[in-house]
Amino acid sequence: MGEIALGVTVFKRIEKLETLLASVDHDTISHVYVADDGEMTDRKCEVYHREYEFPLTVFDLPFDAGLGAGRNRIVEAFDEEYFLLVDSDMEVPHNVDLLREQIAQRPSVGGICGMFLENDRFYTPCSDLFVESNTVVKDIRERKRIESVAGAPFVEFDFVANAALFRRECLEAYAWDPEYVIGREHIDFYFGHYRETDWRFGLCPEVQFPHHPGGTQTYEAHRFDADKYDEAERYFLDKWNLDGFVSNKTTWVDTHDPVYGRKPPFSLLDKARMKYRTGGLGHLLFEGLKYVVK
Repeated sequence: MGEIALGVTVFKRIEKLETLLASVDHDTISHVYVADDGEMTDRKCEVYHREYEFPLTVFDLPFDAGLGAGRNRIVEAFDEEYFLLVDSDMEVPHNVDLLREQIAQRPSVGGICGMFLENDRFYTPCSDLFVESNTVVKDIRERKRIESVAGAPFVEFDFVANAALFRRECLEAYAWDPEYVIGREHIDFYFGHYRETDWRFGLCPEVQFPHHPGGTQTYEAHRFDADKYDEAERYFLDKWNLDGFVSNKTTWVDTHDPVYGRKPPFSLLDKARMKYRTGGLGHLLFEGLKYVVK
């Protein structure tokens, strides 16, 4: 088809990248770009030099250059009409081309994501953005409208998941900031569009990306380094002259339930929170859910 480039950043988890590359359908994906900012091991070299049914371009970046630098390097290089962003711990769904069909029918939409599919759940971190008292708030506060686009459901959001297909023009208007190593690069991308462009974003829940999170202790230490997150937080607030950022961690699956009388959304976690306030069985339900629904 020759229209979609796939881009992914890699630090240490080469075994997960192997699974991702094995899932790529060359009839849908015309080129794969990898930005590697980890150590160039023998295992990585072997994977990168294999024969694939699609062109593979690998950028060897400085160690721990970060997600922003890796994604930005790929954006500078690809010349396809569309760009599919994934993380290395995902697989490409068989129906990923549905995202291209939907975005082609919505000229105002710059990117459409899919759901994450794991062993025991499917979910999406999609939300809307608000600015209140000079603080960015990521939340869902009203019932979302589910439309039909290209014969599949489509829901518009300000902020969507990492597994998403973008128009080239959208990324030319605002892409990922190379200053971010880990943390806040994602909210920066969508807040940049919220503040500076007219591009819209959305979700197609019919497209579900298999997701295999986790890694070695060394990987986890880099991935969840508190100092890096603190630095990213300060950079984000200073860059946009903000006082704060609040993320109300809503996992969107369903946003309305008429049984409950307060203002939607009503995700499963929202219902548990309501019961939590009254004690009893709801208290136990919430304590369990808060470790499952991130």
